[in-house]
Amino acid sequence: MSCRLQAGSAFCAVVLLYAGTTRAQSVPTIDLHGVTIKPYATDQLDVGGFANASPTRPGTGARGARMRNGVRLNIHKQVEIGAIWDFGPAPAGPMRLFEGQVSYVGLRHFVFTAGIFKPSFGLESMQAQGDTVFIERSSISTLTRNLATGIERQAVQAETYGKRYHFALSATAGTAGPGENGNQRAMAFRLVGLPVRTRSVLLHVGFSGEWVFRPASAGNAAPVLSLSDNPEINPGTVSKYLNTGKILSDSAGAFGVETAVSWKKLLFQGEAYDIVLNSRINNGNQRLRFHGWYGQLGYTINGRQREWKGRTAAFSSPSCDRKQSVLCNGYGVLEIAARYSQADLESGPIHGGDQQTGSLAVNWWPTGIIRTTVQYEYGQVTRTPSAEHFHAIMSMFQIKF
Repeated sequence: MSCRLQAGSAFCAVVLLYAGTTRAQSVPTIDLHGVTIKPYATDQLDVGGFANASPTRPGTGARGARMRNGVRLNIHKQVEIGAIWDFGPAPAGPMRLFEGQVSYVGLRHFVFTAGIFKPSFGLESMQAQGDTVFIERSSISTLTRNLATGIERQAVQAETYGKRYHFALSATAGTAGPGENGNQRAMAFRLVGLPVRTRSVLLHVGFSGEWVFRPASAGNAAPVLSLSDNPEINPGTVSKYLNTGKILSDSAGAFGVETAVSWKKLLFQGEAYDIVLNSRINNGNQRLRFHGWYGQLGYTINGRQREWKGRTAAFSSPSCDRKQSVLCNGYGVLEIAARYSQADLESGPIHGGDQQTGSLAVNWWPTGIIRTTVQYEYGQVTRTPSAEHFHAIMSMFQIKF
């Protein structure tokens, strides 16, 4: 198979990767005298958009939403190294280093990490992008993690974990690549426990917090913070409905709770957060408060349910319940899910919008590394200068290993 890959040709890249991985049906791991090299890929092609929206929005779009490729190394089970580049979103996305980190893992139940990576914060945030139940995370998860944690973050972190607990403490700066937040400084933590863990029932509870004590500033400009997100879908054709704009700020933080209940093949998870921002609006000091939450249900129809991982204190994708790599039980792993979420960015003179969305999704894994998703979403954004409501349909093709 041949394909001329030009700048922005996301579909071509995904097709070529699909062809190579499906021929092999497995991803080779190289072991050289105690040094294990594992290739890494999360490549997604998203197609979809608004079936109906008011005000009218551009219809459908297609893009390589995430094109992250690289390697992860384990050296004598003492040191882990990640080197991953993000080639998307394509077309016209800002390519950047997704992960460049070194971790010491030689002390049992402890991990010490430095570099560019994703610090531990929140349940949905800590699910790998390819493992999330829906194509995009809930808006409140995106808003809070982008404040001081999230992907491509310059940080140092110490964490400890086991079969029933996870605790992480990190100091963070800005994100890698293009941007003006490299001089930001913040702290974050996450504490998770499993009060109940049996063969059929798992109860997950946790608390996360972050505090930006020095917001980013560009050059000699005053420090600013902004909160914004797409409407839980992002085909590359829409603006951000939720948007506070840039706010002169002295500090900000987010604090919230997370919970999940896994019972056989049914998984419920939800989170709620408050965001506090100490602003300097109109040359005065004013504390702004925003909030949001989500709740979602997922059911694995065919295959093994999502499993809890102590290292991330989050849930993996469902997997085949037999030793099969292709079409588990004859037709692959299948999952259905529903979610409702709210993100309210209205406080004082700031009118960033109050967004409420409901989503339905069907996920299918014909093999362990290939996933397809179809998602429907209804949403409305109120309390803004121009209220919005929309129906949207998105599909995703993914290769992840």
